[in-house]
Amino acid sequence: MTSPSIERGLLDNLRRYRLQRVLAGLLFWFPTSILFFLERVDLSTTLRLGAAYFLGVVVLEVPSGWFSDRYSRVLTLRIGAASLVATHALFLLAGSSVAALFAAQLFLALAMSAMSGTDTSFHYDSLEALGRASEFGKREASASRDAFIATMAAALIGGALGWVDLRLPFVASLAAAMLQLLNSLRMVEPELHGAGEIAETEPPVRSLGRRMKTPALAWLLLFLTVQQPLESLAIDMMQPWLAETVGSSLSEAGNAPLTSGLLLAVISLVGAATAAKSDQLRQWLGLRGALTLLATIEAVILIALASTRSFWILPLLALRSTQAAAGPVLVAAGAAPLLARNQRATFLSIGSLAGRGAYGTLLLVLGTKTDLDDVLNLGALVGAACLGLLIIGAGLARARS
Repeated sequence: MTSPSIERGLLDNLRRYRLQRVLAGLLFWFPTSILFFLERVDLSTTLRLGAAYFLGVVVLEVPSGWFSDRYSRVLTLRIGAASLVATHALFLLAGSSVAALFAAQLFLALAMSAMSGTDTSFHYDSLEALGRASEFGKREASASRDAFIATMAAALIGGALGWVDLRLPFVASLAAAMLQLLNSLRMVEPELHGAGEIAETEPPVRSLGRRMKTPALAWLLLFLTVQQPLESLAIDMMQPWLAETVGSSLSEAGNAPLTSGLLLAVISLVGAATAAKSDQLRQWLGLRGALTLLATIEAVILIALASTRSFWILPLLALRSTQAAAGPVLVAAGAAPLLARNQRATFLSIGSLAGRGAYGTLLLVLGTKTDLDDVLNLGALVGAACLGLLIIGAGLARARS
């Protein structure tokens, strides 16, 4: 039985987790990050810096997930928040130094690796310790909705700040990261005593490897692998596409920060609505059907970006956040009951590693291109290929089940 003091700490965790998600959504530079790089370096170097981030995540993702599962959810979140503070400080001090920008990208990789999977596992563990694990799907959807509302506000503010000076969004993000660190210092580790957990007698890594051979988890791993290229290509290609479409060059942002901020705000608003309905989406279409629909939207966006510079596709771009909003909620809710506590963050980290490793490798290939049209066309091909793999995988998983 949970003591009153422990129960108070766990209930406080639930409030602080929601605040954590809101603060994590306050990346004011999100609508202007590519423009920030393009003001300092060329397109090829910008793509290689992006590859440094994603490949950095590849190196750090699984160790951070293992550390979270083995030692502490809360300490891992604190490491992530502290790394985010260092990231923004470095971006502000970097100037045009490629080495400093590279270092900032590595700290960003550490921050995102530490928080990826650990945040939702911390949420699930806190609910499970309270005997309320059945509430996870709806509560996670609500927290994701709040995070996208925060991202919407950050996009509007960040776009306006970037129009004045592309460094100002990083100043605002630094303040948010410091608040995030302070919030994590008040969290308490959720202690579980076996209730509701899957009992494991073999080593966690071997047991997780065995579980990942089951059709349900294997397909979720495939989704996590293709999700990152689809999601990241759609947002990263949107900014240079906008820079050319609104009449500016790639090295001169012009009105692109404002346009990007407004568009990303609308995207985030759509994401908030999607996140709130993610649990219903799973009930209507099933887990695999819902996730396949989200991936289809991203692939269509990539094909549209490569096909036209016309503003008529802006309503389509507004759907870009649907996968980012609902996908993590659906994956976490689908995977958590199938895994033991000491496997949850590791599984999500492996999926994130696979996805970001695939996208980091793709960015290295894209970094050899100097023409935006070539980059967009290759992105469209990758989007179609990812969707095809997901559909084929769903059919195989259904047959094996």
